[in-house]
Amino acid sequence: MLAVILNNTLNFGVEEIDFINATGRILKETIVADRDFPPFDRVSMDGIAIAAAVFSNGQRTFKIEGIQAAGSEQLQLKNSENCIEAMTGAILPKGCDVVIPYELLTIEDGKAQVNLDEIKYFQNIHPKGFDKKVGDVLIAENTKISPAEIGVLATVGKSTVKVGKQPKVMIVSTGNELVDVTETPAEHQIRKSNVYTLVSLLDKLQIKADTAHILDDKQVLKSKIEAFLNDYDVLLFSGAVSKGKFDFIPEVLSELGVEKLFHQVKQRPGKPFWFGVKSQVTEPNRNDNSVTACNQQNKVVFAFPGNPVSTFVNCLKYFHPWYYKSADLNVENQQAILAEDFYFKPSVTYFLQVKLTQKEGVLLATPVSGKGSGDLANLIAADAFLELPDDRTDFKKGECFPILLYR
Repeated sequence: MLAVILNNTLNFGVEEIDFINATGRILKETIVADRDFPPFDRVSMDGIAIAAAVFSNGQRTFKIEGIQAAGSEQLQLKNSENCIEAMTGAILPKGCDVVIPYELLTIEDGKAQVNLDEIKYFQNIHPKGFDKKVGDVLIAENTKISPAEIGVLATVGKSTVKVGKQPKVMIVSTGNELVDVTETPAEHQIRKSNVYTLVSLLDKLQIKADTAHILDDKQVLKSKIEAFLNDYDVLLFSGAVSKGKFDFIPEVLSELGVEKLFHQVKQRPGKPFWFGVKSQVTEPNRNDNSVTACNQQNKVVFAFPGNPVSTFVNCLKYFHPWYYKSADLNVENQQAILAEDFYFKPSVTYFLQVKLTQKEGVLLATPVSGKGSGDLANLIAADAFLELPDDRTDFKKGECFPILLYR
């Protein structure tokens, strides 16, 4: 079913934003060096700059001509038998090709005595262009921007940067039994939690989703969902997708022209998952009496089961990969080793809650017992889901399986 979802990705477009706000976003341009890195022969240790040839001729004491500070214009060594004090980050003075650190010097009366017998040419100097040359690619397109990339953007003067637009997402919870976080539920009610779990899971992708709650009334559901389909790229539902008498979501979506691509997945938890797409044709743009062609932009609907663990695992397993592919972001699939034997009888894909530990460079997954897909609190005791295949029931210690991390 994941393949079906990945065949229905969206193109969100591109926007330009301030570079300092780009952390977590997907880069949509190639960043190249606007100058050599470093842009000059750079002093890498505090000390004195000298001419190597003079040292090779046996001279060990050098008269100090001046100080080359970081950020100051380049000095010229007037007498090759002298030296210039040079600070870390400064441009190397002209006529110098070696830096001797202060720790190896004795300085008295304006003279520096070098306390070593051998040096290397360009010692303690970071050569111009050693890291990157002007025009070299520094950050490839479709890179997820981290603080490391922010520093590079600043270095090359990219005050604004092109990134992928984020999808407009509406997260919808349903059910008469749900009340808000701030309310005290009656005996027959519970507080809403799934919607906030989904908000948090999307926030990790830098997606700021809107939320709504709709009671179990078919006509109200239909009216509000119709508006959401017009205003949003993606709808995420939690609940009302099973076979209960008030599970109206599949029926309502069908009546609104959303094509069901599948309903139910051979897995536990999260079996009743519903996925569909609606083709949306936008109005043509009219400008100066010219008419452009209509644009077709699909709307994608993920309708997750209402049990909290089901919602949680399905968002990680299906929505996150869908977003990564839509954004052209390559994300490496992670794996972990089962730390003890495990048995699960039904022939379905099973998402086992596990606690992770590192041992000798290996990621181990220890099963965490729970009380089913409604046991929301049990998620706190685990770190991830281990994805066990549906072709067998016995899983042995030491076997490696895909993992869905959430910590």
